Amino acid sequence: MDDINKFQEIEKKLQFLASPGIRPGLARLSHLLLLLGNPERKFKAVHVVGTNGKGSTASTLSSILKESGYKTALYTSPHLVSFGERLSIGGEEALPEMWERALGIIEMGIVSSDRLRSDPPTYFELITAAAFMIIAEEDVDIAVVEAGLGGRLDATNILSDVILTLITPIGIDHSEYLGNSLASVAKEKFAVMRPEIPAIFSGGEEDIESIFFDTAFKKGTQAQVLRRLCSYGTLHISFEGTDFYVESECLCADYHTPLIGTHQTENAALALAGACVLKFSSKTKFENITFPALYNGVISVKWPGRFEIIKKKSPLLIVDGAHNPHALKRLAENTGIIYGSESFNMVVAMMKDKDISESLDIIKKMGTSLYCTQVPGMDRSLSAKDLLAMAEEKNIRCAGKWEDPTLAVEKSLGTGKDTICCGSLFLSGYIKKHFDD
Repeated sequence: MDDINKFQEIEKKLQFLASPGIRPGLARLSHLLLLLGNPERKFKAVHVVGTNGKGSTASTLSSILKESGYKTALYTSPHLVSFGERLSIGGEEALPEMWERALGIIEMGIVSSDRLRSDPPTYFELITAAAFMIIAEEDVDIAVVEAGLGGRLDATNILSDVILTLITPIGIDHSEYLGNSLASVAKEKFAVMRPEIPAIFSGGEEDIESIFFDTAFKKGTQAQVLRRLCSYGTLHISFEGTDFYVESECLCADYHTPLIGTHQTENAALALAGACVLKFSSKTKFENITFPALYNGVISVKWPGRFEIIKKKSPLLIVDGAHNPHALKRLAENTGIIYGSESFNMVVAMMKDKDISESLDIIKKMGTSLYCTQVPGMDRSLSAKDLLAMAEEKNIRCAGKWEDPTLAVEKSLGTGKDTICCGSLFLSGYIKKHFDD
């Protein structure tokens, strides 16, 4: 059995063991980890939280640490194509056998516990427990851990030895769990900060930064906003990546990241600032982080599904994980820079629990032709029919609806125009699986 099939079997086992849905809270996971010997206490971690840009920031910092010679674990979510994408050790995906062993021990723990049999952990809690077991057993120097929902009750917030918190831009998402205002979301996100542990926030509106500093003061966190640590800006964006500069006491150079977009400048700058904190902090002492490691870490980072060109022969096929208004605004900004007045098509699917109306308002301003679709086999996905109806209500130029995303893509590419698939990471993964060169 190859690794892909093994990971599919692992997913089936997870779904069998897990309780359905999202159920925020740390009690179930805390009890499970206690039965497992508390692996979350056995490694140092950088916790990356926020709304958008978490994965790009986490993968960039992980790449820098790897280039510095540190054995680094990277835990992210969700995956695009294969479950194995969620955890890497030293730049390589954790082997299926590692997951199988961890889940076997977890299953025995659940079976032996009356409490967990009556109130089983969720899918994400099980994955997180298994990942922490693997990380602890691999004896890594450091783990970079991306939060899920990213609030105080997120499963990853159970980490014990966090040495740095990085907070990416805040936007409204998962409002049923985090609140439906920017302030309420920010309070939930900032609640993960730890006493006496450095935290860097990408920054935002003045009232959001006030909440950040107020929360940090109450918790005794060493907090700073990114722009107060360094100045940074985008120099050039193309299909090859993003050129940018960062200037500070320890960072004064031009860099290139293969990740595309002005927002990737901010994500990379946050990762670079985090690396400098790790190097110079008296508590962390990651002294092997050097300028060549910073530069090589940024230039060699890989993070799929974010303005990723998966069909490189014209017309291009691009997948982007933008799935909320904040991320779609960034996508609109970047396509405006790259394409200018040149037109392109968009294949879009969205989840029912997202702000679809505002997202469509942003897509309308982009002036593209919209191909409405849905994610097969996913109840959360808005139907192509309903998405088309909402888009037409807003007078967006629509090419039609397709229940099968591959047909929507083929129809769009048939016009000879570049095609961008967005609106859901699940759509990006589906398209990538079927079309990746």
